Amino acid sequence: MNTELLIENTFSISPRDILQNLHYIQRSGFEENKGRPNINCWLEDPADTSKVFISASGRDPQMLNLEWVDITYGKRAYFQCSCGLRVSKLYLPIHGNLFKCRKCYKLQYFLTTFNKNSIAGINLYKMNRFQKLADSRANMGRILYKGEYTGRFKRFLGLCDKAGFNTVVQGANDLMTLIKG
Repeated sequence: MNTELLIENTFSISPRDILQNLHYIQRSGFEENKGRPNINCWLEDPADTSKVFISASGRDPQMLNLEWVDITYGKRAYFQCSCGLRVSKLYLPIHGNLFKCRKCYKLQYFLTTFNKNSIAGINLYKMNRFQKLADSRANMGRILYKGEYTGRFKRFLGLCDKAGFNTVVQGANDLMTLIKG
């Protein structure tokens, strides 16, 4: 499996990322971290938010078209990919030069690259879930607030239960029993 064709290994950007960044500084950059490219974005005309220019790690600028769609509570921005699709994320693979949608780059999620019903697939799936849950827990701050688990930690426990990690859930329940006395 070519790991360059996995969504998990590509840099992605959403209209929200760009629009929030544009509110702070006219020509600004996203900070480079964890091997991600340094992104600069700007508007040619501040009154026209349908065309945004973006440059990744000093490459030639690319014009991105934003399409504004009326929704129940206002407007939402989508990208108009060069292939014509309206998408909420554009991707830049490791060796890519342009931001494009996942269909243009033929990107897949790792979990869709194997048969989850085979013995090996079941184990791959469990290891993937375990890794994602471990990363989630490592990035979590406090788990207790006023003697109760936080909503974020409760969600984490629900995901652990769903993934079949019963010992984690049982340990958390035992801890709460000890706390409450």
